[in-house]
This record gives sequence, C-alpha cells and structure tokens, in this order.
Amino acid sequence: MDSTNREEEILDALKKKGVRLTRQRTEIIRVLCRHGNHPSAGAILKEARKMVPSISVSTVYYTLGLLKKEGLIKELEFYDMENRYESVMTDHIDLVCTECGRIENLIEKQPLTYQAIENLTGFRARGMRHEYYGLCGTCRRGKE
Repeated sequence: MDSTNREEEILDALKKKGVRLTRQRTEIIRVLCRHGNHPSAGAILKEARKMVPSISVSTVYYTLGLLKKEGLIKELEFYDMENRYESVMTDHIDLVCTECGRIENLIEKQPLTYQAIENLTGFRARGMRHEYYGLCGTCRRGKE
C-alpha cells in the first residue's frame, strides 16, 4: 500500500470515529505516512512546521497518542534513542541501523503464523515486533 492510500485510510477511520480533522492533525498524518523511515515526534514536528508553522509539540504528541490508541499507527520504543512512529500496520521486520538510527521495513513472510504459535503454545498472538540491528547500506559504505 502506498503512503497516500494509508493516509486516506487513517483520515477515514478518524472521521468515522467523529474525530475533528484539523489542519495540524492532517499534516501530522501526512508527514507520518510519507516518511518511510519511522520518524520521531521531533522529526514529525520539524517537517509539519514547514506547512503549519504554528503547530505545537503538544499537538504532535497528542495526535500521535490518539492515533496509537485507535490502533492506526505503531510506536516503537527504544531504550537508547527516541521513540519512533510508523503507519505500516502489517507484520514486518524492522531493520534498525545502530549508526544513523534509520529504520527500514522488511516485509517478508514471517517464520511462524499466529495460528502456528497458538497451536504450538496455546498463546494467542495479536501482534508482533521483530527487529534486526546492524548497519544500513549507507553506513556500511562509509565504514568500508
């Protein structure tokens, strides 16, 4: 799914919930969907201010919290870098560069399905988070 379609999906879901779609919220959603690199709240704020200079930090955090609560985005929490946000809700592997902090999605068939996990363990999975840490192609080239 492309970023424009995902943006429309999120906006439609919010409309159905009766959430007011202010210019600030719409811009936050646009930035989040069009940045495939899992932006931080600070990066979202910086980019959104290019179109809506009056947008506040609290508006960004409130909107991200709302989107997360509604199950429309994921927040990736890290102990050694800022939390990041993404609009891709399908299961995938995150490739996290330990040098520059870039996060890329790798959408491949997952090793175990939710049903297989339940059959093996009795655990009913509802979501997953899988990450690999290392160096992205750009940082690797800089080291070689």
